[in-house]
This record gives sequence, C-alpha cells and structure tokens, in this order.
Amino acid sequence: MKLRALLIAMAGTLLLAHMAAAASLEKHLLELESHIKWEAVDGAWKKMRPNWVATTGGCADAKCVAEQLVQLETHVQWKAVDSAWTTRRKGWIRDLKEVTAPREAANLLLEFEENMRGQALDAQWKALRDEWTARVKGG
Repeated sequence: MKLRALLIAMAGTLLLAHMAAAASLEKHLLELESHIKWEAVDGAWKKMRPNWVATTGGCADAKCVAEQLVQLETHVQWKAVDSAWTTRRKGWIRDLKEVTAPREAANLLLEFEENMRGQALDAQWKALRDEWTARVKGG
C-alpha cells in the first residue's frame, strides 16, 4: 500500500512538473510573439491575435503550446523567415503535432525563432534574445 501511494505521489509530482514547464513555455511563446513586427505577419493575424493570446495564456500542457506555435508560424510571412525554412517547415510542423513533452516544444520554439530574420523582430528583441533563449533552454 505504501509503495502504491508513493508511486501515485511521484506520478502527481511529475505531472505538476510538466504542467509548470508548459506554463513557462507559453509565456516564452507569448514573449516572442509580442516582439514580432506587424509587417512580418499576414493581415488576418491582427484580427485573430487577441483570441490567440488568450488561448496561449491558458495553455496547461506542451501540446497546447505546440498547437499555438503552429498557428503563429502559419501567419508569419515568408519574408520574415530564412529561406531554409521553406524546406524545414513541413517537418517542423509534423514534429510539433507529435509533441508530448515541454522540452520538445521548447526546442521547436527555439528553432522557429532561430529561423526568423532579424528585421521581423522589433528593436528590443536583440537585447532580450540571449536571456530569452537561456530561459527557454532552461525550461
């Protein structure tokens, strides 16, 4: 009986850790999005952004964050990403659809940011980028 209780407690702790990691991950996604210039996204983004922000802010797991990241990327214009993104994008979206853990989603978020062109992000991003990257890598 004690072993069962211990296993249940450990599973609960692991679940809470995953939820906490996803919670910080959604904040990282929101932070990146807030620095993407309007010129870098399509016209539909402005209208759908408030709902996207609310949904992203309510994400409780990595799967939700991954879905929101796909939505954001879908509205980022091709001129805002490196040319190599055209070949990686399909596999990247497939990888996001298969996400089960916050670390996987974090790595894909970092990959997306790394493929964004500097002119697609506002002037503040350059100063914030290294700290943001470290936080995303740290979970």
